[in-house]
Amino acid sequence: MKSCPNCQTPLPDEARFCIQCGAPQHEQKAEDAIFTVNWDDEVATQISAHFFAALQQKVRTELGKSEHLPFSERVYESGFRDIVERRAKQVGEKLQAQLNTDAISVRTANKKVGKLLEELTDFFIIRYCQDLLDTPLPESILKYQHLDPQEIDLFQMVLDYLDFAHESEVVYTDFLTMPVNKLKNAGRSFLFPEKSEKILLICDQSLFGSCKEGFALTEKAIYWKAHLQKARQVAYDQLKGLEREKEWININGYFFNVNPSLNQKMLKLLKRLSAWSA
Repeated sequence: MKSCPNCQTPLPDEARFCIQCGAPQHEQKAEDAIFTVNWDDEVATQISAHFFAALQQKVRTELGKSEHLPFSERVYESGFRDIVERRAKQVGEKLQAQLNTDAISVRTANKKVGKLLEELTDFFIIRYCQDLLDTPLPESILKYQHLDPQEIDLFQMVLDYLDFAHESEVVYTDFLTMPVNKLKNAGRSFLFPEKSEKILLICDQSLFGSCKEGFALTEKAIYWKAHLQKARQVAYDQLKGLEREKEWININGYFFNVNPSLNQKMLKLLKRLSAWSA
């Protein structure tokens, strides 16, 4: 049995929609699988090989590109393969030592390998492949790679990831200066936080600037309403399905769209928030 990420109703594993709230259920795909390592074999070699598989996966699922060869070739051209092999050796030896003393489980070791691959592929794409991207990614997000959630100013991280300075969207972060009617419209239309929930930002996507459509991020969840769509909300710790679909993204099976640039940056931000909640 599994549980609906939206309302927690128990469901059969094969269920595609929730029988209680109707929410679509995310089906695990091959790219969702954890990159596993045979810890009785040559660890560094396996991690290095996994890097190329993880890079190919990210190019396809996050960047929306069917051709990954230019990125793979850049690994060799830039000399980044040496960095991959060095980090694979360092991390592999450290995890192997922890496994030998039963300090961690095999599952935990594999999750740490997955985190390493996520960080390495992000670093490589942002630092070495900006010219291959349709949408440049802000380099400032790399500073959050090795930090724990308690070390981070969430509001500043959200701003660094979404990089509104290079976007044309109308965004409010100071709600004392935000027009009262717009704040009320957002609250009636799609923004329904808990009483003590801190709101980080509100983006107005309505055609005439009424703020009846748009999205908001709080310390706990994302809230949004697209044109002719129902209002949606998903808590960060309930993010189960994050997928790129052409020029928009799906969040737990729900349609989300701002613009191609901001969609891509939002996808990366939500994946980071989801990883912290796992």
